[in-house]
Amino acid sequence: MTIASFKRAICATAISSSLLLTGCVIHVSPGQIAEQKQQNLSVSAANINELKIDAEAGSLIIKGDSNATAITVNANIYAAKGDETYTLTLEKHGDTAELISKLNNGSLSFYSGSSPHIDLIVSVPSNLKLDIDDDSGDIVIRAMQNDISIDDDSGSIVIEGGRTINIDDDSGDIRISNVSGNISIEDDSGSIMIDQGQGRIDIEDDSGDIRIENSQGPARIVDESGSISVKTLAGALTIEDGSGDIDVRQIKGLVTITDGSGSIYVDDTLGLTIIEAGSGDLSIDNINGPVKLDR
Repeated sequence: MTIASFKRAICATAISSSLLLTGCVIHVSPGQIAEQKQQNLSVSAANINELKIDAEAGSLIIKGDSNATAITVNANIYAAKGDETYTLTLEKHGDTAELISKLNNGSLSFYSGSSPHIDLIVSVPSNLKLDIDDDSGDIVIRAMQNDISIDDDSGSIVIEGGRTINIDDDSGDIRISNVSGNISIEDDSGSIMIDQGQGRIDIEDDSGDIRIENSQGPARIVDESGSISVKTLAGALTIEDGSGDIDVRQIKGLVTITDGSGSIYVDDTLGLTIIEAGSGDLSIDNINGPVKLDR
């Protein structure tokens, strides 16, 4: 098949699938990605309380700085040759700053290597709130002291520091540490690790391993599949699990477990209620309070 006939076939398929395309433009090899340019943005942080970020493809690194007086952005922009349109803006709107990073490529494209993306490194005053809407690419946030909200499609998330954390994630691993407020996570797939949390932890997860360590609690976990490990929690713990092993140790509160399948190990808690153990081995030790087992 020739390149031209291949393009016609793709366009025909798109039309028959009721896709709205503005001129079916197909990038067939060579679709090589090369660094197109670097761009820097900056805006004063005076009277700014929150930074909103709307980003498409590309990594996002945010660094909090208690001495910063401005929001600065360093962007590395990658695109195919001849495909240079993009939106990259940083603007003030009242007490909010808004960063937009998007590739304005309305065509249906195929690339032999990496697809177009914009990698961002953002430096902000550490006391700002963050509200992030991200399509794809890893997110790393460090040294923030305020609330962080993330709506993410794909890519790993690392948060080191912050107050109240709210995450709605489709796929990718999540790692959170040294957070002073509550943590709420809704996740479809990918592992979750939380260390040194000071507030309530609430997790609703479809698949992927979950691990919580050295946190103040209380904690609630609703999980479809994947192992669960909770160690050294200073509050009550509730687990509703579909499948996967459960390992719970050193909990300074009542532990309540509802389980479909997988082994259960509980050691050193102030009480234990197992509403349903399902299938799998059960081992308990050092329960310093009431024990109720319904199997």
